[in-house]
Amino acid sequence: MKKANRSYVPMRIQARPGSPAERYYKQAGLPSGWAPPAAIASGIDPSPLDDLVYHGGKVVPQMEFQNIYLGGESAWLANDIQSIDGAIAAAMRAKTLNNVLAQYFPGAALSCDARPSFVDAAAAPAQLDEPDVQAAIKDFYRRSLISKRDLDTCIFNLILPPGAVLKLDNSSSKRGLGGYHGSVHIRDGLKKRTLYYSANVFSQMLADGTENGIVAFNRPWKNVVGTLYHELNEFRTDADVNDAIQKNDDDFLGWNSRRGGEIGDQPIFAAGGELNLVFKEVKIASHSVPVQFLYSNAVHGAEGPLASPHRRSQGAN
Repeated sequence: MKKANRSYVPMRIQARPGSPAERYYKQAGLPSGWAPPAAIASGIDPSPLDDLVYHGGKVVPQMEFQNIYLGGESAWLANDIQSIDGAIAAAMRAKTLNNVLAQYFPGAALSCDARPSFVDAAAAPAQLDEPDVQAAIKDFYRRSLISKRDLDTCIFNLILPPGAVLKLDNSSSKRGLGGYHGSVHIRDGLKKRTLYYSANVFSQMLADGTENGIVAFNRPWKNVVGTLYHELNEFRTDADVNDAIQKNDDDFLGWNSRRGGEIGDQPIFAAGGELNLVFKEVKIASHSVPVQFLYSNAVHGAEGPLASPHRRSQGAN
């Protein structure tokens, strides 16, 4: 067991650049002056010091997810649910997007399957903190609303209804927080189970002109998909980050930068106020899906869809 001696908190959130949510995690400054390679997202400078390092923790090349919409049927437009479900499933299966991820899984095939989504009938509170999120996941498990099979490779996405505020520690979606992922351990008889979850804001501009979450696209449902894409791929590459934080043990980390960033973090911070540099709609088959570009060691920064994987895999450091 490798006890951590670090001056940062490993990231497991999606946060707007420059926001209080970002500053809470005390990210260091980014280097500048590198000549950008052609493959890096336009407008983003390479940052080799932010390359991801494999720490030996859990990664999930073959994964599943399930979307759970909070707040009851009356809180949701059917078209929004259909759009979110369809777009995130397509994005997670897209070969051109998975070609960026392949460098972190040498020798492994990537797959991602969606379990049927559902709307929880209970009214969602106006504000959810992580204890609320964990309590909801445990309740779904105990009432068999979620399947108990293959829990080690499945993440359950709690999606907040419009207007609901998400909290984590000293951060909130009113202060730049878009979402986060984590895990909670429970006992089922003599068996110990781990439930993986993400919590995701319905990011939009509210009627009073304030921003709840991270508004990067022209429709709130697209913002949800961008957050889901961020969180699902961080689960895929760094599933047990919550244990690393709580136990102060870096052996639980998967792919994580030397400064605590996960695969989705540095691209947002590098974009600064120009979120359109890394939040983009990309063409998949005959339609487009909204995603957030992820960090690629191969180009030392945010990278969009690739026709084929990089020839040389970015192995463990």
